[in-house]
Amino acid sequence: MGPEHLAVAFAAKPLTPKAPLWTLLVVSEAIDLLCFGFFAIGIEHAGITHTDLTHGVRIVTDGLFPWSHGLFMSVVWSLLAAGIAYLVWRDRQVSAIMGLVVFSHWVLDFIVHLPDLPLFLDGSPKVGLGVWGSGPGLISSGILEIGLLLGGIMVYYTWRKKK
Repeated sequence: MGPEHLAVAFAAKPLTPKAPLWTLLVVSEAIDLLCFGFFAIGIEHAGITHTDLTHGVRIVTDGLFPWSHGLFMSVVWSLLAAGIAYLVWRDRQVSAIMGLVVFSHWVLDFIVHLPDLPLFLDGSPKVGLGVWGSGPGLISSGILEIGLLLGGIMVYYTWRKKK
């Protein structure tokens, strides 16, 4: 869970005035919420990592989270969220935005994660650009994540003020 995911929710709110902000905030973290649930029932598990400001994040043992963080399943969760949103609001734009907010989670994780995001299910190639894989990358991504959150809140605040 990171502030950058919430930033997308805040920035998307002006595009979905029918949907409450809290729903966008929840769907922006849906993939991580699913991950926690899958950890709890034992179908996914966290790996062991070592993190420090000199070397960034280093994977000690691989985690397994294809059902929540895999590219294929992220598309499935995005389409499911879009479908549920359509059933609730009967609005294609709200539906599309909800689905895109869910999928944005995978895109943002792809940028910062080491190659641990499976493309399909268990055993498929894993991807990630690895920004977290160095101390400077870890620090700069943290600063950027906070900046994105502030930017998303500003978009939301400016929209609310005009409204």
